[in-house]
Amino acid sequence: MDEDVDIFDSDDVLWAMQTRYQGDVDTVMIPGVRCHPLDPSQVPEYSPSVLQQGMSCKTIFDCTVPFHLKHNFERSKFKAVDVKRFLPDFE
Repeated sequence: MDEDVDIFDSDDVLWAMQTRYQGDVDTVMIPGVRCHPLDPSQVPEYSPSVLQQGMSCKTIFDCTVPFHLKHNFERSKFKAVDVKRFLPDFE
């Protein structure tokens, strides 16, 4: 993620994934990594790619923007809306 994305805000993360991520070039898979012991999918019976219990694959989603394209990825600014104009009883 770039500095304009708050990694602790799920809306920001989803926005970055929808606007900056291309699955064919921005996915990095790291097979054979020790994983969390409570993950039930990391057993050989689950998938032939799991060679031993406790080992699985980690995935990195690259949601960064090339520096020379940053100007194309500025967020739109929304105008303020007076909700009372459309919903007079809105609180």
